[in-house]
Amino acid sequence: MNRKLLWAGLLWLIATGGYAADGKPFIHPFGELRVYFRDWLVVCDESGNGSCRMVNYVYASVRPADPFFPKSRLSITPAQAGVAGVIEFYDAGAAADIGYLGIAIDGKQFPLERADYQTPTQTRMMESYFIHARDTLEQVVEHAIPGRWLAISYGHSADEYTTVTFSLLGFTRALEFIRQRNTDLLGDMSARNRSYPFPIHMDSAAKVDDRSPH
Repeated sequence: MNRKLLWAGLLWLIATGGYAADGKPFIHPFGELRVYFRDWLVVCDESGNGSCRMVNYVYASVRPADPFFPKSRLSITPAQAGVAGVIEFYDAGAAADIGYLGIAIDGKQFPLERADYQTPTQTRMMESYFIHARDTLEQVVEHAIPGRWLAISYGHSADEYTTVTFSLLGFTRALEFIRQRNTDLLGDMSARNRSYPFPIHMDSAAKVDDRSPH
């Protein structure tokens, strides 16, 4: 990570108390529009004029001395204008290559074929898996709306795997925010120069654990 960006984020956190109100958008020092919805964080590039993704974290039960990075991260980018949908799953220590990857919402399984996802061996992104299967992405997003828990399992096979579970609390509001944002941008080709239709809090801050560029 760029040290200047890191220090900017840390100084900003100290100056503002380190917390952002739920549902209130703010501009982060990294130049992103961000807004929390319970357990989900929406991140929109280019101060809100770029593509948006929704992020959730799982931290280790025992925090390390430097809790900068979470143990696991789930980032969902819904399909938007000019942007294909993708699910990115990160888990510290995850293998470079695997033989099984699966998604479940409240026990309902969404099977993935080997061609549906990419591993670190393919992307060179350590400890991260990328899921691009369009039909599966759409099903996962729609089933997550009324859901409570989303689990991702990965490993050598369907009989030998690790599972990480993420809360879906706030998922629906985060998704609605992104969809409305996309609608607004599509309806206004000069969006980069327009005023925001909601209050932007320049002095609001992300939570203390939210210091990574996502």
